[in-house]
Amino acid sequence: MNSLLMPLSHDVPAPIGPATLRPYDTDRIDLREVLGVFLRRAWLALGVGAVLFAAVLAFVLHMTPKYTATGSVLIDPHRQNLTQAEPAQGGMPPDTSAVDTQVEVLRSHALAEAVVRQLKLYNDPEFNRDLAGRSGNIAAPSPRVVGKVTEMVQARTQVRRAGLTYVIQVDFTSRSPNMAATIANGFMNQYISRQLEGKSAAIDQANRDLGPNIERLRADAEAAQAKVQEYKTANNLLSAQGATMAEQEVSTLNDQIARAKADAAEKQARLDSALDQIRVGGGGQDVGAALGSDTVHELRKREADLSTRLAHLRTDFKSDYPDVQRTQNELNDVHAQIQLEINRVISNLRAEASAAAQRERSLLGSRGQAQGGLVQNNRAQVGLFGLQQRADAAKLIYEGYLTRAKEVAAASGLQQPDALINSAAAAPLHSSSPNMRLGLAAAAILAMIGGAVSVLVAEMWDSSLRSRQDVERNLGLPLAGALPDFRSVSGRKSRGTKPEDYIVKHPLSSFAESFRNVRAFMMLSAPDRRPRTIVITSSVPREGKSLTSLCLARTLAMAGSRVILVDCDMRQRGVTKLMGGAELGLADVVEGTATLAEAMTPDTKSSAWILPSASATSPAHHDLLGRPEADEVFQELASSFDYVILDAPPVLGVADARMLAARADQVLYVVRWNKTPRRAAQSGLDILNECGAPTIGVLLSQVNVQKQAAYGYGDSSDYFQYFRNYYIANA
Repeated sequence: MNSLLMPLSHDVPAPIGPATLRPYDTDRIDLREVLGVFLRRAWLALGVGAVLFAAVLAFVLHMTPKYTATGSVLIDPHRQNLTQAEPAQGGMPPDTSAVDTQVEVLRSHALAEAVVRQLKLYNDPEFNRDLAGRSGNIAAPSPRVVGKVTEMVQARTQVRRAGLTYVIQVDFTSRSPNMAATIANGFMNQYISRQLEGKSAAIDQANRDLGPNIERLRADAEAAQAKVQEYKTANNLLSAQGATMAEQEVSTLNDQIARAKADAAEKQARLDSALDQIRVGGGGQDVGAALGSDTVHELRKREADLSTRLAHLRTDFKSDYPDVQRTQNELNDVHAQIQLEINRVISNLRAEASAAAQRERSLLGSRGQAQGGLVQNNRAQVGLFGLQQRADAAKLIYEGYLTRAKEVAAASGLQQPDALINSAAAAPLHSSSPNMRLGLAAAAILAMIGGAVSVLVAEMWDSSLRSRQDVERNLGLPLAGALPDFRSVSGRKSRGTKPEDYIVKHPLSSFAESFRNVRAFMMLSAPDRRPRTIVITSSVPREGKSLTSLCLARTLAMAGSRVILVDCDMRQRGVTKLMGGAELGLADVVEGTATLAEAMTPDTKSSAWILPSASATSPAHHDLLGRPEADEVFQELASSFDYVILDAPPVLGVADARMLAARADQVLYVVRWNKTPRRAAQSGLDILNECGAPTIGVLLSQVNVQKQAAYGYGDSSDYFQYFRNYYIANA
């Protein structure tokens, strides 16, 4: 946007045209521009926000108070039954999935329906809307009624797990605090009761199932054991102390054979030793068996005595001495007796060895016979093994069922639930809804959102032009100048002064400077030649083009140029009305009823000249400016003046503007700031382009510089406060 307050050379350093437009980054978000949007729509946002805040607050205040009662259930996965010495293995595992499962059980439709039926909530109008305005109780509610009430109860029930603990919280909301506590406790009590009922039902079913099965299993076990005994009897597999008769017989014979072999070996060794002694020439005198004989001992004692006696006798007597012979004979007789006794001992040893060997052979034969029977028993054991396995299995199954039946019978009536009520719900003292703090917060948030949305919608709906970026981005033309609203820059000195007169009285004011910027723009737009004919037009009426034309004419005249302002709007006569009316005008000159010199009037405030359109009493003319006479008038004016400013009618409404724009050297297009619709401005420019008009730029008229700066459009108007004193001091 062109500066209203600074010299044009700061904004337009080079000839300006469509080819020199600055590219704008449409992807970059300008925070100042966003803030400006909200500042511009502040009253709308505040109004919408206030309405929404009041509506939400009124809604919250008119809500029926509701109370929420909270209770908790503790899930105990290690809880055991009274009949078990060890912790229960069949209870819930201590994992998170088990607790989550119980949460879903508490949320189930079946549990809610049980609470509804227990407390007869279908007779409460709060839950059964069909009872509104009616009295009496429903004795037998239909499934549809119970289902609707159950759904409403479920909707008001909240079951949640407390973190990662084994505690489940049960909340219920009702209009009555006592009813809220009653229903919350009803949920927990029903949950505990249904657990006990489920366990009792399981035990009863187990008793019903175990009874017939135990009798059948007992009969099967007895029949299998009977078959085992019959098979043993038939195959001589009778046993004692865990072994069969054949096995015991073989074992006994083995022991006897071992002892018999040892005895036979011992006796044979004694016999062999005795025979060896005899063979070596000992005469059996040193046979161990003989040495141990008492008879041999006595005989040897006598032999020793006789030998001693004989030795003495032979010392004293000759060998033929009778005593010597007699003693010798006795000694020989003793020797004979000893030999006989030794022979008897050897014979006895031989008999004992023979008997021991015979006994060993007999035992070996008996063992052979017993082993044959054992082989037959082992073959029979193969069949017995299968029968015994079936009998043992049947017995084991029977004993297992019998043990389980005893446990079930003992556990009946002593079951405990896997959960307990940790905290019973109490009637709340304060309502849970409406929550005034939450309501106020929601109202404030909704008000802010509504205000922001209203600003966004209004901004998107508003298609007016406000800044240099808007003009160059949407219209494709440079901004020729921003003409401030007279009231926003003139201050208290301007009271009672017209804008067209203020520009003459205060030539150094910011208002006058804005028109000098337009003059500079016009000169820099055509540096090679001075434009003669300048058309000022707009898209729709009331854009301020007539005032703009008069002020621009006076600005050019005050700069020393010869200027004439021609009012070409035959219908509205904007410039003519600003000058106070006229007796003659352009229409009279074109019609030939007056000369150009007669129709022109000097501007009393400056050296400019004015050519009115026509007098107020002149009839309306159509297609007046399309005549050749009009061209002649404009050519004569162009040859006599430096600038011929044509105040043309709006482009969209009157065809005269097209013809005037096509004849002009330059066309300035006036758009009212924050007022003219973008589409209207674009349509007017399209028409000018179609007729080949040399449109050099757009003028934003009636700009409120204070708002423009406050809204932060990024134009030079943002710096209005810096130059306020500068302009006032030199005005």
